[in-house]
Amino acid sequence: MKHINFNSVDRVLSYDKFFNYKQLLLPEICFAGRSNVGKSSLINSLLNRKGLAKVSKKPGQTKKIIYYRIDQYFSLVDIPGYGYAGISKKKISEMSELLHAYFTNSKNLKLVYVLIDSRQGIKKIDLDFLSFLNQNKLSFKYLFTKSDKIKDIDRKNLLIAFQKKNLSGFPLIFTSSKTKEGIKELKGNILKIVSKNEKESK
Repeated sequence: MKHINFNSVDRVLSYDKFFNYKQLLLPEICFAGRSNVGKSSLINSLLNRKGLAKVSKKPGQTKKIIYYRIDQYFSLVDIPGYGYAGISKKKISEMSELLHAYFTNSKNLKLVYVLIDSRQGIKKIDLDFLSFLNQNKLSFKYLFTKSDKIKDIDRKNLLIAFQKKNLSGFPLIFTSSKTKEGIKELKGNILKIVSKNEKESK
């Protein structure tokens, strides 16, 4: 299995209108989740860069689709958080159209990591997004963020809740941008997905 240097990062493309989209050749791993779920912080931890992805306490700061090329091997795709708190209805409509266009047109998307705030659990808006992914036959896995802010009993209750809802996308990975919990496991998971894709494409 190839070793990937997650510190070798290039920002190669960003766009807020789909007509600016350019098809890239590398396999894509996408991070998605509700606004303010901790996506930017997790990306910075994963790539060991403090300010690469813009972090803000105010939801909805990521308004573009951003591609980071990792070690010339795959693209990590950062998308606007769904939920869109604090922005205009016009902008909400534009961002919804942008995300729909990306997910239905990307030819290289291999996996969507759906980020869930471990303090809040899965919400209706997450279930709606998962339904969209299923309808479009897109593969996904879950990442719980902000795990340093919950207790062990909360983790158990989250797992039980997921099992009761019969949700697919396992195994679940708990992550924390503060303690770095789950970062090594996440890197290994990504490596398996990208390596598997490379073998299948040969």
